[in-house]
Amino acid sequence: MPQIARRKEMYYLFAALISAVVGALPLMLVKRPIAAVVQGVVTFVLGWAIFYVAVATTVYPLFGLVGFMTMIWWVVAAIIAVADDDGTPLLWVFPVGAVVIYIGVAFFNSAMLRANTYASVINHLGDIEERVWTQDIQPKDPAHMRMASNENASYQAQKVLGTAGAIGSQFELGTMTVQMIKGELTFVAPLDFAGFSVWLNTNGTPGYVKVSGEDPHRQAELVQFPEGKRMRYTPGAFFGDNLERYLRNNGYLGTGLTETSLEIDDEGNPWWVITAFKPTLGWSGAKVLGVVVVDPFSGNNTFHELSKVPSWVDRVVSDDFIVNYLNWQGSYSSGWLNSWWGKKGLTMSDRDGALLIYGNGDQPEWVTDITSTNSSDDSLVALVYTNSRTGKTIRYQMPGGGTTSAVLDAVNKNQDIQFKHLHGAAVQLYNVNGLPTAVVPLLNESHAFQGVAMVSINDIQTVASGRSAQETVRNYEKLLTETGRRATVEGNRNLQVVEGIVSLVGSEVTPTQGTVYYLYLKDIPHLFTAGAGHSPELPVTREGHLVRIEIYVSDRDVIPMHSFDNLAIKLSESPIQTEARTADEKARGSREATEDARTITERIKNLTPEQLRELEKQIPKK
Repeated sequence: MPQIARRKEMYYLFAALISAVVGALPLMLVKRPIAAVVQGVVTFVLGWAIFYVAVATTVYPLFGLVGFMTMIWWVVAAIIAVADDDGTPLLWVFPVGAVVIYIGVAFFNSAMLRANTYASVINHLGDIEERVWTQDIQPKDPAHMRMASNENASYQAQKVLGTAGAIGSQFELGTMTVQMIKGELTFVAPLDFAGFSVWLNTNGTPGYVKVSGEDPHRQAELVQFPEGKRMRYTPGAFFGDNLERYLRNNGYLGTGLTETSLEIDDEGNPWWVITAFKPTLGWSGAKVLGVVVVDPFSGNNTFHELSKVPSWVDRVVSDDFIVNYLNWQGSYSSGWLNSWWGKKGLTMSDRDGALLIYGNGDQPEWVTDITSTNSSDDSLVALVYTNSRTGKTIRYQMPGGGTTSAVLDAVNKNQDIQFKHLHGAAVQLYNVNGLPTAVVPLLNESHAFQGVAMVSINDIQTVASGRSAQETVRNYEKLLTETGRRATVEGNRNLQVVEGIVSLVGSEVTPTQGTVYYLYLKDIPHLFTAGAGHSPELPVTREGHLVRIEIYVSDRDVIPMHSFDNLAIKLSESPIQTEARTADEKARGSREATEDARTITERIKNLTPEQLRELEKQIPKK
């Protein structure tokens, strides 16, 4: 595969010529030279037009469309011979033989014969690790959660394009993708030609649209290139300027190309990034080779292997590939027969497919919900994280959790959200105070951002909402506390007790939570916050009171309270209150023990044989 491919406009001409010559060969064998020449000329012209318009590739078996059209030419040759009253059986050997070969390729690459190969296609990305979610996935700062969905970003981009005068009438938005640009989640949509006449009368597209993925209230930005600089090669261009056709004519005729996206490098330069692959199981079993990075202005292009992709490139491994890999693994790991007869242990990806998030270290990762193949089951079996740049895949067991589709159903059926005529979109999974939490932007009927919902994956009926991520986090943590749930914390996420003298007390009234209180303690540079329902002592807390607050370790300026106790106020409980509190603590302890047992089990699964032997030595013998 070339590092920098040079322009070779003759590829399709050569393919059409070879196809025409081979297609006319049967007529030559039966000594019909004139018919062979006439057919060869006609099929050469017709084949070139078909290959050019269809942007054919030879990456698939029997050279893809080129081989298929050659088979058609053989059929034409046989028909010509029959029309000349010479139905020589030899002529039918070619098309019939080709059909048999096609059927043979499909059969010998079917899951019935190669189930284990299908199940292991994902392994070309590396071995799948089994790890514990709460150990790996660190809590996410609400300020950097993705708040804009694709539909909201498209809505904003269309608005800014509509105010751009002539640009808005000549160009349209291309495929929008989310990426990390200078530490901020950003949607990028290239401008592309709005039809043939625009392409013919302009010398390229003038820029792209940026939409913040973290601040949905920030106006979209139309980024225009300097005077005289235009993107010539785009997916919507025509003839030799069409991006895919240009690459096919420049050394990539026999390479699978998919997932074209415009990505911005660290210096602010735009590049086309296209995933390169090859099928390994007939027409299926795509194996990721790397990416082709194309300069949209000059057409210069470079192929980067999967292990050598530039750090600013986010999209290499396609989400469609990941979903296929995981579905094959879930269906065929126990053989083809089990996939339709025994059906033991079958799993599949959730119907919403893979969702892109930026997790630890702002790494781009496809998150795929794994559930059972039972259509009535909407609970999780596991979560699979695949780094979209490197392909590294990690599996986290998450039995009983809610899938993405179940989360969206829970959000859309929430009474408060329904009352406001809102709907959820673009579910993102984050660690919020140690719990796997779905963060769901809320949109109105016009796709404008209206707020955020947060849903506990372990209990999808736990739905909190707010006007911003920060407000929703406060509401969510309060809801978790009220329902008796405790975050499963790891490492530095342990609960911390803060004790001090109240210096300042403030409050605000929110439409979703009522009154929210803020406390500032002497010599402690944080605000501690909780809703009025968090503790009956909060509304009567004053400056000078000694208080004890439990929090999750955080470096945020405003930290939600896990528990609150005003040591200056002594309240007595009724027997009923004591009984209720004791029952709640018992239930909470039981849940904590279950969660801890699950975590310990996952840790044991990940131990090496040497570690297991060492652990066995520590266990007292009966």
